[in-house]
Amino acid sequence: MKSWFAGLSLVIFTSFGHCAEVITYPLEGTKNIVLSSPTGESQVIGKVTFQNAGNNLISFKIEIGDNLQEYFLAMRPFRCLTGEKQQLCWFPVYNEPAQISANDLVPLEQALMFFHTKPHALNINPFDGMYYKMRWTERGISGKLREVDMTPFVAPLTIPHPARPLHEADFYDPPPGANWLPELSIE
Repeated sequence: MKSWFAGLSLVIFTSFGHCAEVITYPLEGTKNIVLSSPTGESQVIGKVTFQNAGNNLISFKIEIGDNLQEYFLAMRPFRCLTGEKQQLCWFPVYNEPAQISANDLVPLEQALMFFHTKPHALNINPFDGMYYKMRWTERGISGKLREVDMTPFVAPLTIPHPARPLHEADFYDPPPGANWLPELSIE
């Protein structure tokens, strides 16, 4: 018996008025993780490998590229991409198992969190968190930048901290043009 995930193709139904559109995206193998800007600049920052985990779940594994250099910030190592005016440092939060579904991309969103600093800064500010809110598209997964206070991840108030400590009220839209690479895509 084949499930709707058979062949690792994800079918997503979206509704626009009275018209329904079916988006089919083959969710298997290795895909590029790309950060980009509205001006056309883009950086492939790594790869994510997807694999069928059964029960309508897809497991994922992220491999960050060599173009993110290692920096020692706030007494710990981070992998960062440095631009002319901003440095983006990867701040992955993994919850086991690392799995997503058609209706739940939060584990992947948390695994691709960043914070921004000035180029070559030596410290971090948890208020400078970057969270790409993801959605399915015809070409793959697309993420729109939301800013967030990352204190629940940097200094959790409870041990163990909740797997999903962020809520919609924690996110805010950045000012236009304030961030170097505000778009994320997996394709």
